[in-house]
Amino acid sequence: MLPVIRQTIVRMDESLYQKIKFAAKSQHRSVNSFINSVLDEAVASAIPKLDPKKYKPSADLLEFGLLLEGSTEEMENLDPKARYILSK
Repeated sequence: MLPVIRQTIVRMDESLYQKIKFAAKSQHRSVNSFINSVLDEAVASAIPKLDPKKYKPSADLLEFGLLLEGSTEEMENLDPKARYILSK
């Protein structure tokens, strides 16, 4: 099954866009590919490494997990850390 690709619009300063464009070109990548990789790395580092024995998900996460319960397609497309949290 192919992953869902979501298109979005982001507003940014022209100078930031030019820096992104330059960085992407220097890596022989498209601006889209570069932005996706940078965001993926940033989000991955922002999510704490969870010790399953010590981590108790918040009520909001548990409620969100209940909304997805039984919906295996959505669960399969989640980041592994989010899938773990929501499966508890």
